[in-house]
Amino acid sequence: MSFDTDASWPVGLLRIFDIARTSHGSFENRYYGAYTKMLTYCFGEGFDFVVAPQAPPTDKSRDTVDFIVYFIVFDVAQQRPVFLVEVKDDAHNLIPTKRKAADEQMRERYDELLRDCPIPLLYGLSVLGTGMRVYCGNKARKAVTPPFVETNRHFVLPDDYLQDEWSVDILSPGGFSKMKQIVAYIKDESAKL
Repeated sequence: MSFDTDASWPVGLLRIFDIARTSHGSFENRYYGAYTKMLTYCFGEGFDFVVAPQAPPTDKSRDTVDFIVYFIVFDVAQQRPVFLVEVKDDAHNLIPTKRKAADEQMRERYDELLRDCPIPLLYGLSVLGTGMRVYCGNKARKAVTPPFVETNRHFVLPDDYLQDEWSVDILSPGGFSKMKQIVAYIKDESAKL
């Protein structure tokens, strides 16, 4: 069983996510193990990449209910980030302010990490449960896509703000295909270093 040659997510990994999704435990206990397992499967058990769970930044203004889990995949030889994933609860997709916060936090990660990426593009995923939004930071241009969606500070966010941006389920065939594309790019570029 190898991510490089598999045509879909392994049944065992899907089962881990099913259990996580239906668990009544706290969020960090629900998806932490599932995403650790997924990223290890994608980047392999070898010694070229390491999946490193990160503690959320210390910011007393953040509510503990808004707990996040994020992972950085490092190229071992370079000891620099080549992929990032930020995980939040499924419920964040239901509230415009939570979607905005998820987007802003990803952009903060890019502010912190893009300059250290040893390859031209730093891919990142914001996942709300298993709904994913793909980001890409271009190191040379110092730009992140998708572009930031401006809002009017004088009005509340519309209910549909970024509503469909996390519509691809990472566990779907489309999610698997996108992950294969991203991981192949990272492995190819890292091999050139």
